[in-house]
Amino acid sequence: MSTKIPNITDSDEEHKRHTRLTLETAPAWLFAFVVIATTYEVIARYVFMAPTVWANELSLYVCAIGYVYAGIYSMKHDRHLRITIAYDLAGPKLRLFFDIVQFVSIIIFCAALSIYGFDEAWEALTTWERYGTAFNAPIPATIKPFIVVCGAVMALYATRNFILKLAAFKAAITAGGKNADA
Repeated sequence: MSTKIPNITDSDEEHKRHTRLTLETAPAWLFAFVVIATTYEVIARYVFMAPTVWANELSLYVCAIGYVYAGIYSMKHDRHLRITIAYDLAGPKLRLFFDIVQFVSIIIFCAALSIYGFDEAWEALTTWERYGTAFNAPIPATIKPFIVVCGAVMALYATRNFILKLAAFKAAITAGGKNADA
């Protein structure tokens, strides 16, 4: 009688894939939460004449997290800042030019965001800056540092993407120089 021993590597790879998909799709559910909170607010306000003090700010907070995270997601998958019709029609050399312009633009923006936003984000975090409304949530204290960190992460992903594109371009040139012409 033979018993098949489970392959731990397969299980580990499946776990990594599941974790990756969860981390990539979980923020999408934030927007579903916002829909529920907004629906609750509308019903409470217009049906029961009892508006909430938290629904609007909570929606702003959760959407801000989702929007900033979307930048990281887009950058990770190299789907950020591109006019695809022009990029797809371009030859390899023109694509490389587009990639250089894209990379420089992203690095300038993300560096400015992270460098110039750091002091304000640090002050918001250390003083636990609040929104200043009836609910008075600490939205600025958490969102400002999150934006700075995400700007730095986006710069890292942009650098990684650019290095991969350069390597692919160099490989195309060495494999057959005529493929790199355009």
